[in-house]
Amino acid sequence: MENEKTGIPWKKIGSAAMETLKAIGYGDILLRLRVDKSLPYILYAFLLAMISIFMSYKAEQTMLRMEKNKTELETLRIYHGQKTCDIVSLDRISTVEAMLEELGSDVKPPQKPADILKK
Repeated sequence: MENEKTGIPWKKIGSAAMETLKAIGYGDILLRLRVDKSLPYILYAFLLAMISIFMSYKAEQTMLRMEKNKTELETLRIYHGQKTCDIVSLDRISTVEAMLEELGSDVKPPQKPADILKK
């Protein structure tokens, strides 16, 4: 039953469409398309895709952790510089004497050189 003007078999197309919809409804469309023969290849491709996604995710997590550590390292470098400056300023004897006086300590710098004890 082809259309007289176009030559398209509409009745065959309609029945094929109905059969396809029935196959989708019953769930055997994949068997009708013979996908069962290529199922191992589909599973292999799926496995490779999952491995690729997993590796990309892990790489992104590593880069994120690296950026976080980089900012923390910069903060610690600044802190280290400040502490080094504080320690260098405490190296002077006059600074140590002033700190001892502020704390009310009786410790004073030696007034005479140390004596060497003989055995």
